[in-house]
Amino acid sequence: MTLGILRTDLAASPVSPLAAAEDLLRRGWRLSSLPLDSRARRPLDGVALLQAHPVFGALAPAQIKQLARFAHPRRIARGTALFVKGDPGTALFALVSGTVKIRVPSIDGREATFNLLHAGEIFGEIALLDGEPRSADAIAVTDCELVVIERRDFLNFVQGEPKVAMKLIELLCARLRVAGAREEDVVFLNLPTRLARLLLRLIEENAAAADKNKLSITQHEISEILGTTRESVNKHLQTWAKRNVIALKRGTISVLAPRALAALVSGDDD
Repeated sequence: MTLGILRTDLAASPVSPLAAAEDLLRRGWRLSSLPLDSRARRPLDGVALLQAHPVFGALAPAQIKQLARFAHPRRIARGTALFVKGDPGTALFALVSGTVKIRVPSIDGREATFNLLHAGEIFGEIALLDGEPRSADAIAVTDCELVVIERRDFLNFVQGEPKVAMKLIELLCARLRVAGAREEDVVFLNLPTRLARLLLRLIEENAAAADKNKLSITQHEISEILGTTRESVNKHLQTWAKRNVIALKRGTISVLAPRALAALVSGDDD
């Protein structure tokens, strides 16, 4: 996937820029399902992981083995901070399983959630490349398994691998487009539309689950992502629950009628 293709796909897509950019991220930056032996807790197979990765999988076998020598598996528990804003950018992370929240805290204790990352995504690349401090926190929402590549090792490696460098540029460009499109949403779309769009996106990202329409997310986390209050989110969710569009339980939201939410997003809702 080249930068030219990235631009063409976004321009030609019949959906919104946000949905198009997020779809590119999902198609181009996810790992295939990998077997994980959680009972034995054996180290992950670094070579197999890198071979399945959309960035590193295109490398020659010898290059993948070279990279695997300094790709370190890591398991962390729910609630663990991988890094916080202001930390040195010393590593790149590839998420194998679990969910990581990227957030920015305010001095008064509030939070703004920029993204929820799932298996197959990489993060921490900005500070890794420019050497500046981290611009946000990365917190494990669930128990996670990751692969960590230290900055000093990665920069030495990528200097001789232009394909990897181009993939990172594509990732940064796609994320910039997503950020810009989300800013447009805040300016031009009302809260119900933004909320419906978020739930539909989370369903797509949850496609590998046994029940993809059951989302493990709190109303507080939704309010952080949308930049609004929990009370405002709850008001609209309760209305949809009464209409049997969704079902609410503590810590989960089950989408019963995705088409109703899609109609709201497209403007066809009565």
